[in-house]
Amino acid sequence: MIAHVKPLGSLLCGALLACAPMITQSQPKDGMASTQEMARAQLQAMANQQIDSARTAVAALEKDPLMTEALRWSKGVFILPSYRRAALAIGASGGTGVLLRKRDNGSWSAPAFFKLGTLGIGLQAGVEAGPFVFVLLNDKAMQQFLQRNSFSVSADAGLTVRNWKKVARGTVGKGDVIAWSSTKGIFADVAAVSVDDIRYDEQLTDAYYHRTLSAGDVLADRVSNDQAQGLQQALATASAPDR
Repeated sequence: MIAHVKPLGSLLCGALLACAPMITQSQPKDGMASTQEMARAQLQAMANQQIDSARTAVAALEKDPLMTEALRWSKGVFILPSYRRAALAIGASGGTGVLLRKRDNGSWSAPAFFKLGTLGIGLQAGVEAGPFVFVLLNDKAMQQFLQRNSFSVSADAGLTVRNWKKVARGTVGKGDVIAWSSTKGIFADVAAVSVDDIRYDEQLTDAYYHRTLSAGDVLADRVSNDQAQGLQQALATASAPDR
């Protein structure tokens, strides 16, 4: 009996066809991994920019003696580097802010990221303003940021949020929150400011620290990022008692 041997070209074509399904199946996985890595890199870059912008906000706030006094009283600070009130039909976030807790020794914790929808100072849709800093004067104000769901920093939430333009020297420690902005005239003559629909930004926080974290984990010093040291040091300098 004569054995029929297939030509080498036919054998190679058969081998390639057999491998083709495996090659086709692996491509989406590689593409998905690459897309996820790009998304993480973009989130990390965004987080880094927020921290740098927050540091710039602290440098502006430090020029106001009333606010440095408020920082000395504070238990924490929420910094919103910029705010944009999007059209309500879009439902977009008004901005991203960072929360830091002041430690007992006067130094500051690592930052946790939060996003918010509405800043209650009468901004028109599409108007961009900022930075804003909310000095949290007591533990009650700090606790608002450790809740899981959407929350507010306002009178409706049981907090007194005072416009820094209405705060007299010698009364800085009274109330729960002092709201400050570097934007001229943004608070006008309103006595109180409110921040609504605040939510912990787990996605941005996780990208910044490369692990899954709660806001409590960050504020309890269970994690750190060297890139935040400039912001932490700026706050420590601005809140130092010997200024």
